[in-house]
Amino acid sequence: MNAARLRRGCVVIGALSLVVSFLLRSGSALRVPVPQGLFKLTLILVPLLAALGLGAQLRRERETRRKTERRLLEFLATAGHELRTPLTAISGYIQLARMGGLADQEKFDLALSRMTDETRRMSALLDELVLLTRIDLGQPLRREPVNLARLCREVVADARACSPHHPIRLTILPGSHSVTGDRDRLYQAVANLLANVRHHTPEGTRTSVGLGTEDSYRVIEVIDDGPGIPVELRGSAFERFVHGRQAAAGRVPDDDAGGGNGLGLSVVAAIVAAHGGEVTLESAYRGAWFRIRLPA
Repeated sequence: MNAARLRRGCVVIGALSLVVSFLLRSGSALRVPVPQGLFKLTLILVPLLAALGLGAQLRRERETRRKTERRLLEFLATAGHELRTPLTAISGYIQLARMGGLADQEKFDLALSRMTDETRRMSALLDELVLLTRIDLGQPLRREPVNLARLCREVVADARACSPHHPIRLTILPGSHSVTGDRDRLYQAVANLLANVRHHTPEGTRTSVGLGTEDSYRVIEVIDDGPGIPVELRGSAFERFVHGRQAAAGRVPDDDAGGGNGLGLSVVAAIVAAHGGEVTLESAYRGAWFRIRLPA
């Protein structure tokens, strides 16, 4: 039981009792007859009803805490499964080396490259798990002025360098595009949306990134003309460890070895929500259309 909430409940009960007593005394002063039995009954019922209300609140909080703990356990179980995949791959290559299966230099280099990729993937997964945990625990993000126009230019430039075969067009509408928030985390949110395109669309897929203002909100849109998100995944796209289909053609760049772990979109949603905004998956004739809205 939370001691602070218990103290507040006791204060409420005491205050209600004082109010009722005052009203009854006022009625007596105004020569309004107040039966002694009613007075005693009121003094019993008011604290009792307040205590029942406090008890119901505590029960709701216990149930909420149980649900949170259950989600955390499920989250940890899934995270353990996701980490097991790269660890199994690395372990397999080590066993192969011990048995002499990597004596050939070409095979050795390939195995070393794959283990490096799996290590990157595991590191990226751990970083995103730590970030999600920090946000879930309510740990504050940095609060500083952020120029979204500059941020979008940098994200797009980095994405073009990472995957030249996924052309990106950037459109920034006239006006102020500043918000208050954590620049690194906002960069990560937009970068994750572009990484989502790289990981789940074939080479040659075109992407449009737009920045503007709408109803006192800064709006960032990421739209691609790829195969789109499967209908069965649209409702759960921002949930953790939801995997979309891999690119129909092309290869994920080595620098993106940490992607495709099912956390990218959930990280976007968590970062945007921590800034008081929202990210949505809009209906589109083809491809995927994401909209980030941040309070100006």
